[in-house]
Amino acid sequence: MQKRTKIVATLGPASKSIDVIRKLIEAGVNVFRCNFSHGTHDSHKEFVSLVREAALKLKTHIALLGDLCGPKIRVGAFKNGQVNLAVGQTFTLSENQSIVGDETCVSTSYPYLVQDVKIGDTVLLDDGNISLKAIKRGTDFISFQVIDGGVLKNKKGLNLPGISLSVKAITDKDLSDLSFILKEKFDYVALSFVRKAAEIQELRTKIGEAPIRIIAKIEKPEAIDDLEAILGATDAVMIARGDLGVEVPIERVPSLQKHILTRCSRRGIPAITATQMLESMISNQWPTRAETTDVFNAIIDGTDAIMLSGETAVGEYPIEAVKVMGAISCEAEKLIASKTCDICIMPEVRHEIEDTIAHAAVEAAVNVKAKAIVAYTHSGNTARNISKYHPPTPIFALTPLEPTCRRLALNWGVNPILVSDLNNTDAMISLAESTLKENGIVSSGDIVLIVAGVPLGVKGNTNFIKLHKI
Repeated sequence: MQKRTKIVATLGPASKSIDVIRKLIEAGVNVFRCNFSHGTHDSHKEFVSLVREAALKLKTHIALLGDLCGPKIRVGAFKNGQVNLAVGQTFTLSENQSIVGDETCVSTSYPYLVQDVKIGDTVLLDDGNISLKAIKRGTDFISFQVIDGGVLKNKKGLNLPGISLSVKAITDKDLSDLSFILKEKFDYVALSFVRKAAEIQELRTKIGEAPIRIIAKIEKPEAIDDLEAILGATDAVMIARGDLGVEVPIERVPSLQKHILTRCSRRGIPAITATQMLESMISNQWPTRAETTDVFNAIIDGTDAIMLSGETAVGEYPIEAVKVMGAISCEAEKLIASKTCDICIMPEVRHEIEDTIAHAAVEAAVNVKAKAIVAYTHSGNTARNISKYHPPTPIFALTPLEPTCRRLALNWGVNPILVSDLNNTDAMISLAESTLKENGIVSSGDIVLIVAGVPLGVKGNTNFIKLHKI
């Protein structure tokens, strides 16, 4: 059984070879993520070349996702690389970047610390492992009492839960990275720490006419509050559970994940569930039962894609992690197909021709037990509109544009196939039949459902649906 749920794999030292990337693709990776919190433009360019070379050799279509850092706040460096913070001690965070850290003080990359943090506020360090309470404010520093102690290492993250930040959504580093991402023709760009829809619009303005799709990373409480507007502005969503689980009480993460997935399903917005999905496989050959259940339930709840981070970036078993994730996906999809659980969260059908056609196509394909739904598309929107219903029928997107093939690699259940450009429906139907036959998908007597826009090649013009017997 071929999985329908897409897999996103993060690139890093563990996957920095053509052989490993080829094996990751063969194991089931659909999208590779470059994390711009790490590495240089030169190192990312090397990854881009490796991915494209591997995809070409395997004759498949793989998307590239550039993940912008956003305003990630970190502490500075320590003289000895780390310090041990004891419960009850005083520890100071300073805006002075020249300070070399010790057991009493360290610098922070956040220039608005004194402006934003008030006496009594809680600050979290190292993904919430260390917590501090503000007790004194100076001109360029704040002193804290250590509430939960531990070892703090160089450049660890700093979170300010419940505090409205003065920082820009798109930093100068992000702009430099975005320029690189656009130059290298990435297929997706992810914006970190999104708080409101206006930040997505700002990024779209900076992108201009470039045909790259935007992913909004949901990891701030403010994003939950403005979720409906964000879904209306973005092309896709990533549930970034790492920082989200620091910014909100960790026990709320599962319910928030379900809420976000439900709203994405209702709105027809592709969703990626990310962070610590198979975390133990960084150093173990098999995942825990809890991790297996986590991946399974995310798929049951309607996620379109599942993401690996450290597992494929720095882990000892990157290929095994992808294989396990693919196997879990197939099991979850069997349950979905059997309709033995209440998982059919149907999108809200908008009263538009394209959406009505997509909805009708899915219903017709199920009713006649069609072998495939074929979407002939230039922009990819016809296939995306069908994909959002998560139909049990395989979707094959036929397009004459390679970039469209790559961008469709993220969409649930869509199998992109590069074909020649056409100018009439008879040629399109003939091409659909021959392509499916050549790929061993159909045989004589099978029924397929064909969806397109007539005249062909006009964006936003999906108006054609045909049941076709091979």
